[in-house]
Amino acid sequence: MNLVRFCCKLLLLIISVTFVSSSHAGVQLPDSFSNVSQVLSKNCVSCHSSAGKIRGGLDLSSKDKILEGGSSGQVLVPGRSTESLIIQMIMPGRSPHMPPKGQLSMIEIETLGKWIDGLSPADAKIKVSGKDHWAFKKLDNPSVPRVDKKGWINQPLDAYVLSRLEAKNLKPSPMADKITLIRRAYFDLIGLPPTSLAIQNFLNDSSPNAFEKVIDELLASPFYGERWGRHWLDLTRYADSGGFHNDVPRPNSWRYRDYVINSLNDDKSFAQFIREQLAGDEIENAGDEQLIATGFGRNGPSNDDNMGKAPQDIEKYRLDELDGVINTTFTTFMGMTLGCARCHDHKFDPISQKDYYQVLAIFNGTSKKDLPLLGNTLEKGKLKDPERGIMALVDTNAQPKPTHILWRGDLNNPGPVVRAAVPSVLSWKDWPIPEVAKNAKSSGRRISLADWIASPENPLTYRVLANRIWQHHFGRGIVETSGNFGRSGAIPSNPELLDHLAAWLIKNGGQWKAFHKYIMLSSTYQQASGSVAEFVSIDPDNRLHWRQNKRRLEAEAIRDSILYVSDSLNQGMGGPGIKPRIRSELLPASQRNKWPLIASEGPEHWRRSVYVYSKRQLLFPLLDLFDAPNTTDVCDCRLASIVPTQALLLMNDEFVDDQARRFAQSLINKHGIKQDVLIQQAYSKTLGRFPSGDRLHQACVFMDKQIAAHHESQSKTPDFDALVDLCHVLFNTNEFVFID
Repeated sequence: MNLVRFCCKLLLLIISVTFVSSSHAGVQLPDSFSNVSQVLSKNCVSCHSSAGKIRGGLDLSSKDKILEGGSSGQVLVPGRSTESLIIQMIMPGRSPHMPPKGQLSMIEIETLGKWIDGLSPADAKIKVSGKDHWAFKKLDNPSVPRVDKKGWINQPLDAYVLSRLEAKNLKPSPMADKITLIRRAYFDLIGLPPTSLAIQNFLNDSSPNAFEKVIDELLASPFYGERWGRHWLDLTRYADSGGFHNDVPRPNSWRYRDYVINSLNDDKSFAQFIREQLAGDEIENAGDEQLIATGFGRNGPSNDDNMGKAPQDIEKYRLDELDGVINTTFTTFMGMTLGCARCHDHKFDPISQKDYYQVLAIFNGTSKKDLPLLGNTLEKGKLKDPERGIMALVDTNAQPKPTHILWRGDLNNPGPVVRAAVPSVLSWKDWPIPEVAKNAKSSGRRISLADWIASPENPLTYRVLANRIWQHHFGRGIVETSGNFGRSGAIPSNPELLDHLAAWLIKNGGQWKAFHKYIMLSSTYQQASGSVAEFVSIDPDNRLHWRQNKRRLEAEAIRDSILYVSDSLNQGMGGPGIKPRIRSELLPASQRNKWPLIASEGPEHWRRSVYVYSKRQLLFPLLDLFDAPNTTDVCDCRLASIVPTQALLLMNDEFVDDQARRFAQSLINKHGIKQDVLIQQAYSKTLGRFPSGDRLHQACVFMDKQIAAHHESQSKTPDFDALVDLCHVLFNTNEFVFID
């Protein structure tokens, strides 16, 4: 009897498997998987198998295929059905829901659940770790290569460049002339042109350390922090308003901007710079400066007054903002696009969705807080004086709430709880979860993360920093994708040089100013920018650095230089952002937090451009046209476009015309009214050199024609107006907006 029953059951099983197999050709149905495959064949494989369509990259036709997962990452956790995405998606009431039309029975769901619970963790498909990628490897300081042209070496970094050049039969360019060199140094370090006196002193200094003295003077200037602070603000999405529809003003955001400028002027170590921005509130004896630094996590766009009132809407908005903090942190400090893994495993890098949510757990205890400065108070949770506060991101609970993986990034589809951790592929050493002391106000997770990022043993942090600083001295990084050191990013043009520079930074305490000096005293930096046709055919993009790159000035440096040479620049530092004149017809584009209508500008508007109010809904036109960042995303490398509208703006903008008049008047006040003297001084101040004989003659002819034209138009000051025209032309020359 038992034998008969066994045979009947076996026959029914064979019929069942045969039926399913014939109905879904090509679908593998292993015996141990038969009950599950019947459920999947009935409900799922028409959209998720090679016999149908593999939607979402998920193939459910076999055990192995299921374990591989899909575009959203793993769909099951072996041994834990309730934590598995495939179970969560098929439960009644889920959104999104699978299958899109219809509902699996509870018996079918139970069949899948029991099968998953019976799987061993050993069944999980482990992806290749990816630690063989060059950026994730341990930092190496390769030995200085041997070269033939040893006399060219000024700094060890030159040997790394020269060895690559010699391997390609290329030769470095001659040294730039002294005027070119001092202009390059001034714009690189302080974003302003050298004065005629500074140029003359350098030309007259024949000592071997003449250029070093220029560099030391510039690094000691408060202008340095304003120039390099602007580079850092590009990375941190800094703005003075929240953006979106209401574009709410941020009356205290400027304190973070000033913190950055002051930190760079003080040559704060990079490790401390990281710690303060990521976890200033968790530093022992943290003061206002450290709390202001946490504004790093508050710089992104915000929509606080229009995010919805339901708890679900509030939580989704909070997670969206933390996503911006996470992505900015890892892009800025480690050159990794971690935010790509919020909804699914990273498409290119070995970073899983679990990795993302483990990092979220580090930040999940933070809250946005507007803290009072000395003399201010909090009333009902708000600052009594809104303009005397600190815009901070701080921990408010030493025991943050549990962090769940959110399948597809959807708040309605929570997965398993994860612990705080750093991405496994980046874990050059174990990152321990800090133990929370009794009565602690903070979890200590962010300061632990900051120490991990800033550690001299971290192979990515100092590679990324070295590359960023190199980029601003040469116009292009050794890794061109300076915000993406992952597998979809560019490979370094000279990996040994990059590692050498990173190791140099580490050895010297991560001090930026010493690193600038190391680069700028090299023969590589001091080369001329002239082109050689033979070398262009071998290395057209100058990736091997056989010459210096000619570069267009950034928007801020152009505006600041116009103010500087016209003797208009207000050198006041810090404080709330300024709002210079914007053409009245552009103002209606800003419906909220409106920009004031300025009839005429004065000294209060003529401060450096880093202090121009950054309004997300209405970018300052002159800066916007010359490729200033949009502040929504991390800007790791600005565009350097050359379009006709830029020339049209420099020719027709009221600001440029006003400053040309002020420039002309300052020349007359200092040098009298003799035409050839005025022309020579105008050239010297704008371009750093006197005009050649031919250029002087051309300028005289130009001014004579303009004087006649202004006489004809019945101007009361034709000679002055002609000088204004010449000053205006000089603002429009290539030499004024480019550095060699």
